[in-house]
Amino acid sequence: MKKFIGFTLVTLLAQIAFGEVQFVRVMFYGNASNSAVIGWDQVSGENPVLHFDTVRPFDFEFSQTQSIATKNNAKGMFNHFVRLENLLPNQAYYFSIKDNKGFSKVYYFYTAPNVNSEQLSFIGGGDSRTRSAVRRLANQMVEKLKPHAVLFAGDYTGFDTQKEWLQWFTDWELTIGTDGRVIPIVPTRGNHEKTNKVMVDIFDVPCKRAYYSTQFGGSLFNVVVLNSEIWKGGAQTWFLNSQLKEHAGFNWQMPMYHRPMRPHVSHKKEMQTQYRNFVPVFEKFKNVRLALECDSHTCKSTWPILKSKDKLADEGFVRDDKNGIVYIGEGCWGAPPRAADDLKSWTRDAEMNDSFKWIFVSKEKIDVRTVLYSNVNEVQVLSNKTRFSLPDNILIWNPSNGSVVTVLPIEN
Repeated sequence: MKKFIGFTLVTLLAQIAFGEVQFVRVMFYGNASNSAVIGWDQVSGENPVLHFDTVRPFDFEFSQTQSIATKNNAKGMFNHFVRLENLLPNQAYYFSIKDNKGFSKVYYFYTAPNVNSEQLSFIGGGDSRTRSAVRRLANQMVEKLKPHAVLFAGDYTGFDTQKEWLQWFTDWELTIGTDGRVIPIVPTRGNHEKTNKVMVDIFDVPCKRAYYSTQFGGSLFNVVVLNSEIWKGGAQTWFLNSQLKEHAGFNWQMPMYHRPMRPHVSHKKEMQTQYRNFVPVFEKFKNVRLALECDSHTCKSTWPILKSKDKLADEGFVRDDKNGIVYIGEGCWGAPPRAADDLKSWTRDAEMNDSFKWIFVSKEKIDVRTVLYSNVNEVQVLSNKTRFSLPDNILIWNPSNGSVVTVLPIEN
């Protein structure tokens, strides 16, 4: 009898053996309502296949499968990527990776809504580089706030080494809920990513030059991801113009890139090539009213501004509340903070702190708050239903001009 029980237990354990994967991530490229890329590090096991479904499966009985699109060995990981298309909007997708050793644990993510009548929530920031303990607090806050996606504007590690990337992904796992919920990321290259190739290898970005666009909420919000580490003119400016033109009918478009046009840290250089090539294109389109920047390791928000050669212009910009673009940033996800010692006449507020931006997008307006995540363990966990409310104990930066930066559409 004991032998039978022992045999039964061994058989049962064999049936539920788990494949060994780690560093699961979901990326949004193109239309976030109906497509996604799922990536992971295949630690052991062979011939992995993604199994997925719109309901949490019983006993790993999924209704759909998808084979690997691409894989690589980079930064100490055996990266595998699956590209999912024809998904349902605003839908939870549960998935597990099955290899010859069994299934992984079950994870899930949500696609974005596909109508512009629904509000969207994003976390925006970057520069998580060197202080692992600090970025872990930020990552925990991501999990608690349940945004539709994280808009990450570059500089994941300090020196782009294998050791650093393995630690970065170990820390990033804190954005995954205990129930397996994965918050999708929209990644951008920074100057500490030494090549464009690392963005392809790590995140399977859809363009070898690491610029692309992602749409959310039907015609509500188009995010144009730019690469500040390559030539700003030529093909990239053409791409920027073509994407903004293609989505000119959207309620909002937001460029995201790493290096700020006009840094608020004095020793950082002015980005003249971006100013000459990107800004005139931004300003051609009335639905570009907000831009996300990083790199300087400080916190800032500007008033709405426009490019100008006027003698009263400050570093080439003048304030224009009616037609201008608000620039937010500049990267406080764990990199060493720096003093905001280069304020302009059109700076709304700036200060050294550890923070990221919390962005609510609706047809009527965009509201931007700055979350100080140091007390994350005291903050209430949100849900899909409560994600637009301020959770108990959250610390929101409240400078002299107020805690909420509201961006309004240009009146025709």
